[in-house]
Amino acid sequence: ANNQRVESFLFTRFCQTRVWAKLHKIFNTARGTSLGWTIKAITPILRGWRNYYRLDDRKQYWEEMDQRIRHHLRKLIWIAWKKPKTRERNLVKLGIDPERAWKSSVNGRGAWWNSGQSHMNQAIKNDRFVRLGLYSLRFMEIR
Repeated sequence: ANNQRVESFLFTRFCQTRVWAKLHKIFNTARGTSLGWTIKAITPILRGWRNYYRLDDRKQYWEEMDQRIRHHLRKLIWIAWKKPKTRERNLVKLGIDPERAWKSSVNGRGAWWNSGQSHMNQAIKNDRFVRLGLYSLRFMEIR
């Protein structure tokens, strides 16, 4: 009986599909809006789901969810930078070597691919999202 009770608090594949459907709706409508607005929109959803499943203590699972959310946010930034010249200029501003920034900006790959690459991870670090108020699923305190 105890195993069934613990099992019911795990974040299942079905639950994951539901939360990602909600998040995708926001990510897809967030084009052209500020990153702060997007983070404010997804934070209540993340906080609610994480608090509901607070007994699920699979740290790696929640860390992977956090990584995927940050990947989506970096994708939105890449899309907002629209033109290769803007992408190059912004990457250089954020500390990427000019030649590497140019190669990254004109590589012909899509936003999702670029948002997962090292040039975006080095330019837009996780602490930037923390400063903007992104709720971390991994570091939620159990009370």
